[in-house]
Amino acid sequence: MTPPPLAAQALQPSDDRRRQILAAARVCFARAGFHGASMGQICAEAQMSPGALYRYFPSKDAIIEAIAEEERVGAVACMEHLRGPGSIADRLVATAMEYLASARDPESGGLMVEICSESLRNTTVGARFCELEAMVRESMRAAISEARDGGEVPADLDLDVALTMIFAFGDGLMMRLQFEREVALSAIEPHLLRVVRALLRMDEA
Repeated sequence: MTPPPLAAQALQPSDDRRRQILAAARVCFARAGFHGASMGQICAEAQMSPGALYRYFPSKDAIIEAIAEEERVGAVACMEHLRGPGSIADRLVATAMEYLASARDPESGGLMVEICSESLRNTTVGARFCELEAMVRESMRAAISEARDGGEVPADLDLDVALTMIFAFGDGLMMRLQFEREVALSAIEPHLLRVVRALLRMDEA
């Protein structure tokens, strides 16, 4: 295997430190909220001095923006399932399962709940995460619209209502799985598929 360029090798230690800070920040934000967590708490969680941390992120807002960007990149990767094989219901459920798997992660799960809560508030942080949801929603809407045009779902399907219900199930499962961590995602998947097929009225097409 060809080794990475020297420039990439030189950047690796700082990249590792950056990831360390963001991982610590996720833990703190999940525990105390975006507004409740302090830079001191993040430093303690990351086991770094304030001076060291500020070399990577000049403020808490900069950390939040970096996490939002990570979430955006993750959402874009998750949306790739919409281009995969299978019916529109299969692809939507594959997307949902990846989302639920990431929300199951001990580091990310509580943060996902905090992101949902913050999105309801009229704050800069809330607006940033609302932008991410709008991007995801538009990707899903385009995929369902294409399926409707192809006759896979009924022509009179209300896309926005169907999407609202799909998001409600996804968000509800994300929250519930924080309490019931013993439930296997593989056990949920076939039930979710039936729900999505029903919401899209696929048996009527």
